[in-house]
Amino acid sequence: MRKYYLLFLVLSCLALSPSVQGHTVLNNTVVFVRFADETETGPGAVFQTNTIEHYDSLFNSTVPGYNSVINYFTQASYGKLTWGSRLFPAPAGSKVMSFRSRMERGYYEEQSSVNPTGYPKGNATAMEARRSGLVKEVVKYLDQNIPAGYQVDANSDGIVDNLTIVLSGTSAIGNTHLLWPQRQNYILGDSIQGKRVVSFLMVFDESNGFKLGAANPNIPLNTGVLCHEMSHNLGTYDLYHNAKDGLNPVGVWDLMSNIQPVAQHMTAYTKWRYCHWLDSIPSISAPGTYTLNPIGGNTDENVAYKIQPVGHREYFVVEYRKKEGFDASLPESGLIVYRVNPDLTGGNLAYNGTTRLDEQYIFRPGGTTTSDGNLSQAAFSADNGRTAFGGAAAQRPFYSDGTEANFAIANISSAGAVMTFDLLASAHRIVLSQTAVNLSGQAGSGATVGISSDGDWEVSGVPAWLTLSKSEGRGGDTQLVLAAQSDNTTGAPRTAVITFTDKAYSSVTATLSITQNEKTNESVVLYEDWENTSNPNGWTVQNSDTRGWDLTRTLQTNRGLYRSYEGTHAATLIEAWDDAHEEQTLVSPVFAKGKTLEFWSRTTAANKNPANNPQFYNVDVSSDGGATWTTLFNCLTDYPLDAAGNTQSGKYTKLTIDLSSHMSDNMRVRFHCYDTGGKGLAYFWNIDNLKILGLPTGITRLTVTDASHNAIYTLDGRYAGRNIQQLPAGVYVQGGRKLVKK
Repeated sequence: MRKYYLLFLVLSCLALSPSVQGHTVLNNTVVFVRFADETETGPGAVFQTNTIEHYDSLFNSTVPGYNSVINYFTQASYGKLTWGSRLFPAPAGSKVMSFRSRMERGYYEEQSSVNPTGYPKGNATAMEARRSGLVKEVVKYLDQNIPAGYQVDANSDGIVDNLTIVLSGTSAIGNTHLLWPQRQNYILGDSIQGKRVVSFLMVFDESNGFKLGAANPNIPLNTGVLCHEMSHNLGTYDLYHNAKDGLNPVGVWDLMSNIQPVAQHMTAYTKWRYCHWLDSIPSISAPGTYTLNPIGGNTDENVAYKIQPVGHREYFVVEYRKKEGFDASLPESGLIVYRVNPDLTGGNLAYNGTTRLDEQYIFRPGGTTTSDGNLSQAAFSADNGRTAFGGAAAQRPFYSDGTEANFAIANISSAGAVMTFDLLASAHRIVLSQTAVNLSGQAGSGATVGISSDGDWEVSGVPAWLTLSKSEGRGGDTQLVLAAQSDNTTGAPRTAVITFTDKAYSSVTATLSITQNEKTNESVVLYEDWENTSNPNGWTVQNSDTRGWDLTRTLQTNRGLYRSYEGTHAATLIEAWDDAHEEQTLVSPVFAKGKTLEFWSRTTAANKNPANNPQFYNVDVSSDGGATWTTLFNCLTDYPLDAAGNTQSGKYTKLTIDLSSHMSDNMRVRFHCYDTGGKGLAYFWNIDNLKILGLPTGITRLTVTDASHNAIYTLDGRYAGRNIQQLPAGVYVQGGRKLVKK
């Protein structure tokens, strides 16, 4: 929910293109609710301002140009979504009837000297209990009174499509109160017609948000607040800041930020990423002239373009917003440019300026990472004289950290039926995902480095002790895997600097520093930091669906939901409440005589108690190659505490697990995560810099039986390489056979 700007307008008629591919039908179950101390008739009766015909039109009118919920979603989705509503209880003629709650209104307001039955101010537990109790009453009433033939689950997924509770009267003034427009999850497991209720909307009859002052009336229930809250059920997130920092990243340019009494369109990114109304946002990089249709128009073709300069995950979107129809509340028509950080999905609500940044940010004059600027002037067009952005223009794009982005657009047209702009040529660059990497002292220690280049490139300066997966590459994005050829037995770290050069522009270069640390005396049976995304050690991922364990995701150590302990990779379990059972497993290769398991762990599952959906985040060991397993550790019950007795949830903690009672010649470990409540896994888990330490002598690392796996090991079980001719003199093991290099 976000603040309103007063607006009175009539929607212009916009024809819709028919769409049958991917068409979705949803039902919105609406129930009017009054409190125990309120009446439907007589002096002070509630729901007297509007008739049932008014509300039916607000939700269901399909008259072209009418400001209704169903028209908004049909228009915004380009005909892909039809979202009708059914109002309960049944009216008495034109009179709105309502369900009467068990408790009076004051029970759901803050406690005070004049309201002793209210909840203690700021007591979130009491607020949640009272809110859930009210919803439980409503759900029970609907389950007993909805007529046969009405479907609360039109898409047949077993879940009520949408439940909207319209409370009598006005909301509180501020989102710290219980009686405030909101969309919340519902976890009590109740059902309507056998369909589970997992969320609800709570809105108000007469005022939603706050009063606009003596000169203006309260803002009554409207499409802005309804479509905003209903869109959360499509997967959207709020795009304003919860913190009072004076920064407004998106404002009126998206429904999920500053709500208007008439719902405005979402950005193309929101429509694509969360609502799935756009198949894609086309990427452009070639200089030339491009044409945009308005985002609120009658076609979903060419409504936005994606621009992603090399070397960055963040990218930029340009789209055309036309001040008409549902977008008539916009300050003006024109082309807007905004930045997207794809690693920060989940909106802008949790922004704090350091560890959590904006997912979407719209550029505007005067806007910086610390200054809000003038968001009402975000639109570019020849009509307002703002026809260029980036390059030599006064206003330039920048990333979340404030550094300038390498692209420019110019010759932006007037705002007509379409808009055009030119994407200008940019200077070539080579950008590496990191400028320095560290390898362990053992042969085979590796790292993965991302190379982003505007042109073809080649590499030079590679030492004999280092191998690369490729020595040249094409323009675009490339993942380069590098690995140490041999143990570092020099007695000190050794370093190399390799250079990447653009083949067409020799002055365009980038350098990478590689340091291999000195080999330690530890008897390391298996070491894994997941930096080598080719997975040479042969870890096995067994996921029950498309979520689960991920070994290739690029991470940062200090930013993002999922993070590495060191480097840019870690084993990552993706969190996902999705009302579906999950069983996600990460299994090690076979090893022998493993005595101790050490790894760095970061998880939100630490010592949690998800009673409504039992979950397990286990570390298991097998002594028979994976035929049977024994659980040694569960994050939910065994996670260590710090010196102050606090759980280190969401922070990296070193875990050490004793394997000695399970030692054999055919060992594996696994990270086994699953739920038994059918609602999925609610917590994530990062694992990095894993070691299995063994006995000081003996062959402790077995090879995979696959004949193509030709790894060579020393007699103490350390990986040596794959080519015996490149190894120093000594005795080795390959595929269970002894090799002697003289």
